[in-house]
Amino acid sequence: MQLMAYTADHHAKLDVSEAIPEGCTLTWIEDASHLSSNLAWKQTRILILVASDWPMSDIDSLMDNFAPRHVILVDLTPEAHWHGIQQNQQVRKHLHWCELEGLTDLIIHLTQMTSFDATSRLALLSPRNDCDGALLAIATASQLQRKHKQPVLLLDLGRPYSDVSSYLGSGDRIDFLTLLEKKDYLSAQWLGEQELDAGAGIHVIGMPDSDNYSAVTMEALVEVMDLLEDMYSNIIINLTGMPPSPLLFFMVNRCDQHWLLADQKNVSLKSACDLAELLYLQGIRPGSVNLVLAPFSPEVMPGKEMIQNQLPILVRGDLPYTYAVITDINANALFPPSGEFRLYMKAVEKLLWLSTEKSRWQFSLGW
Repeated sequence: MQLMAYTADHHAKLDVSEAIPEGCTLTWIEDASHLSSNLAWKQTRILILVASDWPMSDIDSLMDNFAPRHVILVDLTPEAHWHGIQQNQQVRKHLHWCELEGLTDLIIHLTQMTSFDATSRLALLSPRNDCDGALLAIATASQLQRKHKQPVLLLDLGRPYSDVSSYLGSGDRIDFLTLLEKKDYLSAQWLGEQELDAGAGIHVIGMPDSDNYSAVTMEALVEVMDLLEDMYSNIIINLTGMPPSPLLFFMVNRCDQHWLLADQKNVSLKSACDLAELLYLQGIRPGSVNLVLAPFSPEVMPGKEMIQNQLPILVRGDLPYTYAVITDINANALFPPSGEFRLYMKAVEKLLWLSTEKSRWQFSLGW
């Protein structure tokens, strides 16, 4: 992952360079001006600024020009003059203050993939709609429900239409635009009476077939999402096929994880990379933007490792080929999972909690 750093105190360069964790590449800015056209500047995920004095115009300028992407401010001033600056500057809401000793931990926090916890919000995205986001959303919601023993909300906002209810053999009880239109008397009690359970502890709210967004306002979106987040610990938002739009960006900013779906076709991978860049420019945490490979064919090249080496996105994992699952979908027989869908569920479980094999030295010690 590409990082850039700037300091007027050249004695700090060695300490900062040694603090960069494995998997990150650091480039130093020698001149704080004329960076907007620099390709490395555009590809940088996190900017590290080392402040040895206060105020510093170069630091202020770089900070403002890099926003809303994430900035780490390493404060070397004796009185910690820069501490708290992010609280009184709206443009700097993605500014992270730290001392030199905490730099490595902060970079890891911003760049690493994380497993799910008891209160997670996941967005599934694919601009090309050539991956089955509905199937992945159902499998993910089911795994979270089994893990936490609580209903999981699946907001199926995929375009050009929503498939989740059809895959589960249930009709749409209520759609998201209706919630926005009824926001003035919307309540947890009313929502609980709508019989949203589509099976396996998955509560589904879809989108109508028509693209009537006249009722979509920021006020309505905030009120409805606040209510839904109060009611559900885990929310999966299927945005597969939705083009970049204010609604898409609003939704992804409510989530703490973002999975970009792509098969191994070059055009699919490029679309995923382009969407990732848009998410970074929204201030999304770089480590939360993960690529999930959904094979187009049972025998396909290149593989996961080669793609990880070639792309600037973190590859979270890959899914099995799902052609055989079509029979279960058509028969409304996804649950209880069996056969090919059971293997698919196991792959999704690995994506959720990032299970890894033990290293050789752990086995040698009997751990």
